[in-house]
Amino acid sequence: FLMSKSLEGKSVATIKQYKYELNRLLSYVNKKVSEISSSDISMYLRMYKRIRCVSNRTLKNVRTVFSSFFAWLRDHDRINKNPMLLVEDIKIEKTIKKSFTDEEREKMFRSCTNLRDKAMLEFLYSTAVRVSELSRLNIEDIRFASKELIVFGKGSKERRVYLNDRASMYIKEYLSSRNDDNPALFVGLSKPHNRMTKAGIEDAIRRIGRRASVKNAHPHRFRRTAATNALN
Repeated sequence: FLMSKSLEGKSVATIKQYKYELNRLLSYVNKKVSEISSSDISMYLRMYKRIRCVSNRTLKNVRTVFSSFFAWLRDHDRINKNPMLLVEDIKIEKTIKKSFTDEEREKMFRSCTNLRDKAMLEFLYSTAVRVSELSRLNIEDIRFASKELIVFGKGSKERRVYLNDRASMYIKEYLSSRNDDNPALFVGLSKPHNRMTKAGIEDAIRRIGRRASVKNAHPHRFRRTAATNALN
């Protein structure tokens, strides 16, 4: 099953998450997959929510993993029937997620204490890339002449994104200020200046948000903000 997901183009992180959730289920139920019933899975999900105190959104994501797994088993004649067909769906409240206002973005920009963070904020807003995509980018990926770059995103799909003049200017200034030889576009401020990880970028944005008194500051809000402003 995991091999098939990998061949479909799922990311390494997604495959690891599938494996983690399935291992937990199979260890808890402790039966052959052909003997697992809908009630076994329903009970597991109830225990999962009660013990781990997760949101319905997280629980729904776990249920999605199980649905994919048992559908694959049924399609490949490993089981006679799919128990997930009788497992209750999980409802989640639909909330309108807010983008940054122009004022909030400006307050965050003014709260940056170094060129790297200024360049990162402008880059996130200009390109609307995901944080995982940003972490993987290298300096050589940017074509400054045309102010564009190719991003390798979800589902192993490539897409072209663009830098506005402000983002291009701050990226150039940031790169000129660096004295390391790391090929990564964004690196840590301290030696040995390693490539910034997804967690590192998220932490940097949160710290900037706290200094600027902007609530719920995280990288994905820049993606949402860019889309909202483009639509407007």
